[in-house]
Amino acid sequence: MHVTIFLVLISFLEYTPSIAIQQHVDEPANSSLLHIGLLGCSPLQPTIAIRLQCLELYHQIQRFQSLFSIQAFTKVLCTLHNVHLSFIILIIHSHNALVVFDVYLNILRCVCLCIDQSLDRDHENWPMSGACPCCTFEVSLKSPILIPRRLHCMDGNFSAKRLDGSGMSDPRIFRSHYFIPQADVEHFKDDVCNNCSAPQTTVSCTENWTAAKAVEENKIVVFDQMGIFLVASHHGLIECVTEMARSGELAKYGLAAVNKVLDVCGNDQAIGHDIVCSSRKTIAASSIGYKAEELHLQLVVNAFHGFSH
Repeated sequence: MHVTIFLVLISFLEYTPSIAIQQHVDEPANSSLLHIGLLGCSPLQPTIAIRLQCLELYHQIQRFQSLFSIQAFTKVLCTLHNVHLSFIILIIHSHNALVVFDVYLNILRCVCLCIDQSLDRDHENWPMSGACPCCTFEVSLKSPILIPRRLHCMDGNFSAKRLDGSGMSDPRIFRSHYFIPQADVEHFKDDVCNNCSAPQTTVSCTENWTAAKAVEENKIVVFDQMGIFLVASHHGLIECVTEMARSGELAKYGLAAVNKVLDVCGNDQAIGHDIVCSSRKTIAASSIGYKAEELHLQLVVNAFHGFSH
């Protein structure tokens, strides 16, 4: 037995003020909508439905231009369909679009998790231990051993700044195998100071190279997040990420990343960093200095920064 529901249909190519949808009596409305490529803006009795292709378009825009807001996207749709809305109605439509977009992202994430489980890629260290086939493939023991076994690169980026207290914040925690937990990062907060008795070598370029001078943590209070610090394979695949919260590119982010590489990848690893002179000094004076030496960690600098040095 079916019932007919009427909704407003929105897409980037069409706008229908009233469309009839057949719904099973014992089936949720959004299940019926998903069968025909739509997603409602409320869980029980939706009055507005958006096509999945439209949501995917905004998803891809957000991936490459995160500053493009849902309000701007709603204005674009209104302009395309020649729909003139007042400010209040625009805010309501923007909120509806934001809700359904959040649900759409959750659906995508659940699908990705199911795929990862089926392919046995759902363990914590998969991005670093198996995501890059070129780096992780190993031939038979009779073949010559490559040294270094793998080449990584790491660096910080300040393009993902977020002002403290600006706008609304989402209290939910985003679960990802890529992110290093903040507690693991804070473990190295005072690591170098606590191990200042370790032998240190003076390198002149450390003082001269501007990028090697980390910003003091207590001098940046206006930003809740300054950026991200990441490690990637030399084929460009991301291996791990950590958020730089209320600070510049401090030593703790690099130490947490290096510790992750050593724990997951083992011995004979090489890591490229543009401030390798400072990194080598910091690691040697930290609690993972002995581990790095025992596992024969190599720290290298890329050609561009090597010339500058």
